[in-house]
Amino acid sequence: MAEPTGGQGDGDDVERGWIARCRAGDRTAFRPLVARYARMVHGVIGRLAPHADIDDLAQQTFLAAFEHLDQYREGARFSTWLCQIAVNKTRDERRAARRRPELSGDDDYDDRCEAGPEDQAVGRERGQWLAAGLAQLGALDRELLVLKYVMEESFETVAEILGTSVGAAKVRALRARERLRQILNNGGAYGGRD
Repeated sequence: MAEPTGGQGDGDDVERGWIARCRAGDRTAFRPLVARYARMVHGVIGRLAPHADIDDLAQQTFLAAFEHLDQYREGARFSTWLCQIAVNKTRDERRAARRRPELSGDDDYDDRCEAGPEDQAVGRERGQWLAAGLAQLGALDRELLVLKYVMEESFETVAEILGTSVGAAKVRALRARERLRQILNNGGAYGGRD
């Protein structure tokens, strides 16, 4: 994932300053961190739990980060730590959803691009097609693929977020990509090549 913008050339120093001020009791210093990482957090949650209330899970993620800021390790990337919290909140939501009765209703695909109607339709169809394929994978495989290939994290960061080794993350990614390819091919997504 490309590092979010929001600071000047020495954005890491600015970010460390916001974190230090938060730890010292300045609650308003957390606002710039939310502004800097809101898009990333919404993106992770939206791809891992497309049917969940993304705004609510994002809010829970930032609240947990604020409440547990003392657990953030200096020197680690704040974005990685925050992404790990978002993944955990998404896992919690999936567990809770299994215990809730299923509600019927149509989920609208939220397309926020400003492309023309034809491009929006194609993009919406591709997004739904890929989301359907990802939904057929196990939760860990889906998390790994989203973090590595959608959020463009390094294998080192993916391994840290998911609590595994880099080698295991690479092997699992290879296998998950192959499973996703099979799912999409069997669904006729690639035109059913012989």
